[in-house]
Amino acid sequence: MSLLDRGRETVTVYLEETWTDPDGNVISRPSSNGIQARATIQPRSQDSSSGPENEGFYNREVYRLRFPRSFPYILGGQSQIEWNGERWGILQEARRYNGSSTTAHVDYLIERA
Repeated sequence: MSLLDRGRETVTVYLEETWTDPDGNVISRPSSNGIQARATIQPRSQDSSSGPENEGFYNREVYRLRFPRSFPYILGGQSQIEWNGERWGILQEARRYNGSSTTAHVDYLIERA
């Protein structure tokens, strides 16, 4: 079994859903029902920039999240992850690695929501 098909952490995934508000606007949000999944979560090194995150006391934690290749969903921007009792949001679009059938996988960057 490939290391890409294992996960050391159990997380709850709240998939993105769309709904229509009373004014008729279509809005996306995390679903209220989560699904359990295994995942690999690793720290991601931060690149230095001169943005507001480097001023004052704001500390931004970013992690790399990867599900086993059998995970049947691609997470949208409003999806959320619950890990160690905390909610984490998706930081950017899914990154697909399609180099070969043995190394293909999808990963995400997450930050505390």
